Amino acid sequence: MSALVRAELLKLRTVALPFWLLLTTLGFVLLSVVATVLTAGMAGSPFQRDDPQLLARAVASASAGNVIVLVLGILALTQEFRFGTATPSFLVTPRRGAVLAAKLGAVALVGLVFAIVSIVFALGVSWLLITLRGDRPVFDATVVEVLLGVGLVLALYGPIGVGVGALVRNQIAAVVAALAWTFIAEQLLVGLLPEVGRWTPGGASAAVLQLGDAATTRGDLLPVWGGALLLAAYAVVLSVVAARVTLRRDLT
Repeated sequence: MSALVRAELLKLRTVALPFWLLLTTLGFVLLSVVATVLTAGMAGSPFQRDDPQLLARAVASASAGNVIVLVLGILALTQEFRFGTATPSFLVTPRRGAVLAAKLGAVALVGLVFAIVSIVFALGVSWLLITLRGDRPVFDATVVEVLLGVGLVLALYGPIGVGVGALVRNQIAAVVAALAWTFIAEQLLVGLLPEVGRWTPGGASAAVLQLGDAATTRGDLLPVWGGALLLAAYAVVLSVVAARVTLRRDLT
């Protein structure tokens, strides 16, 4: 299995796409951190400049790449079918389940790399901006919990993307559907109907990141442990579904 994971990682390293996706992720993180810190204290902002949790809220922006990792997971599988490399991949290793498990593990590891880079970047930018505004960043247990939550979110969204890609083999359709769900449908559910939205992957992520009122109109989210379990359940269920679908479908 380790050889298969290395092979999948090699596939990702030998194309430029992950690099550009990482840069895009850092762009999202930068915009999110700037918006969080510089609007603190303004009318309509859920944060105040002297809020001791401002640093924790700002570094939660490191999770802004979750949609990027989701897309990466989708592309990691759908590109195999789009460019016809699925057949040789599964011929080299006839056990499709092992190939899919390796792909799931590889995208999870890439998600962790994205998380580490995003965390370092978000923490540095947040600390700098808060300090430049004349305020004192507070690094406490909540910040550590949020940073761990970022790692969990980005590690799980890749496998979720692989599951989506297995269900919707058409690459464009899968990516468009994932983006529409993440940026429109899920945001509306979490913000306007938190009693429903908290059960979505976005609601679970918001709970893990302890966003509370910053994510919804009433802050009705699951506890951190509940959000973590729910997000992990999404990843596991979609991975199992992906395995069953991949084992039964023709490669062409």
